[in-house]
Amino acid sequence: MKKEIFINEKRPHESGIKHVSGRAYYTDDIPEPLETLYGAIGWSKKAHAIIKKINLDGVVKSAGVIAVVTGKDIVGRNDVGPVYDGDPIFPKKAEYYGQPLFAVAAKTTELARKAVLKAKISYKTLKPIITIQNALKKKSFVLKEKIIKKGEALKAIENSVNRLKGNFTTGSQEHFALEGQTAFVIPEEDNDFKVFSSTQHPSETQQIIAKMLNQKSNTITVETRRIGGGFGGKETQSFIFAAICTLLAKKTKHPVKLRMDRDDDIIITGKRHDFYSEYEVGFDELGVIKGLKLKLASRCGISPDLSEAINERALLHIDNAYYLENVLVENYLCKT
Repeated sequence: MKKEIFINEKRPHESGIKHVSGRAYYTDDIPEPLETLYGAIGWSKKAHAIIKKINLDGVVKSAGVIAVVTGKDIVGRNDVGPVYDGDPIFPKKAEYYGQPLFAVAAKTTELARKAVLKAKISYKTLKPIITIQNALKKKSFVLKEKIIKKGEALKAIENSVNRLKGNFTTGSQEHFALEGQTAFVIPEEDNDFKVFSSTQHPSETQQIIAKMLNQKSNTITVETRRIGGGFGGKETQSFIFAAICTLLAKKTKHPVKLRMDRDDDIIITGKRHDFYSEYEVGFDELGVIKGLKLKLASRCGISPDLSEAINERALLHIDNAYYLENVLVENYLCKT
């Protein structure tokens, strides 16, 4: 029997050679059947507005366009929220700049991207809430705040020899993966669909699409070739692209590829949360913390998405390697 020892060995990534040589197959490299169509998404040019009218006549008549889909084409759940509702595929009211409003399938990617620019959309502009501080002032939240209280933080701070008070921010991050958001959907017999998605969560992608189509989950098969970088940015944010691509494939009865332009990818998807924190701390001559009061607020965008888990992690890891005997932490999930 061969004995393998892995300690102190340098072992290459199983696909490492393919990655660096360019031989690795990603979603966009999958061979396309004949009559494959290509998708593009038309998105809101307003951060907060009521959509009064969408005129897609110019889009429909644009060269190479085969089909257009809107919210009216969705027979099931018009939402891709993984835990809570709040992330409509095509909304009736625009809640962020870049929110998808419709999509097209055309003979080429270039023709599809040109077509979506011909939409004429009239809005009733509303005042957006953009900053965390403004959301706190307006009490605009995606979920109820959470509070952790241990001991008597305010009394401990007041009785401390030294005290500090202030605020700070931590910035957001963009998920910039090697492969952007991509989906490729092939209609199959009996109204089944084979979905290739660059996603970190293929099983949830299956559930989201099945609910959108009002079909059983076993009619949707999802395969992830490679992610090409995810970092959490394809855990849930890939859902809307796979859903829209499937909707286009269903309407056209043709294979459809939806490969997002990098700018559109960044505009349509959310970011890692930025935080605003206000603190008051009391400590002794040795620097030992006697009491801490902290307001921890994050910018969650328009919906809960995964914000509850993200904020719980920030909230429950707040003590890091310290033992805090007296602490009061308030956590606010701001809707912007």
